Amino acid sequence: MSSEIKVDTISEKTSANGVVIDGVTLKDSKIGGTITIPGSTGTMALTSDISAGLTKIADTDFSGASDATFDNVFTSTYRNYKAVISIKPANSNVALQFKVRDGSGDITSANYGYKAVYALNNNTNAFNNGGAQATGTGGLIIAGAGINVAYHGFIDILEPNIAEKTGLVGMQTGTGHLLLHSGSFNLTTQLTGIKFKAESGNISGSIQIYGYAT
Repeated sequence: MSSEIKVDTISEKTSANGVVIDGVTLKDSKIGGTITIPGSTGTMALTSDISAGLTKIADTDFSGASDATFDNVFTSTYRNYKAVISIKPANSNVALQFKVRDGSGDITSANYGYKAVYALNNNTNAFNNGGAQATGTGGLIIAGAGINVAYHGFIDILEPNIAEKTGLVGMQTGTGHLLLHSGSFNLTTQLTGIKFKAESGNISGSIQIYGYAT
């Protein structure tokens, strides 16, 4: 005859010497604890960090919207962030842009810099350095977006809530080309949010923002 006991938690004794199950001693049975193997002369540490990776902070779908705005997403909890984007403009041949926010609204001073490079813009031109390079009151994420074409990609947003200049590095792909870009906001403002928009017309799509765990 056999029996079975099911419990939610196995706790150590007050001596904190661990719990023995089938000859295996579990010491602080969690990530960061140790396991004693029968017949061995020591313990094996469990060092995996289950907190590492990306944590979703915001997720939105939008259709026929003037912009996609995220407030209170940049905090001291995370140092760096990732935005995963899919944006489709309603107007043809427009630039898709970002503006950062500091709690009082968009920052529109001329302190944005960016460089966009086409890695592939058609079947015969494998590389084109003719992308936009400029400074202004908004930053570029995609140049010359086509009407009703979904542009997919990601943007790493570096140290937005720290009193340093904020950097952005990204990659987007649409019809017939891959766009690489870098951007910056060149003041040491502690930012709290970001807006994505087209230079004219509405946008549709989805955006998710994640924090990089450290």
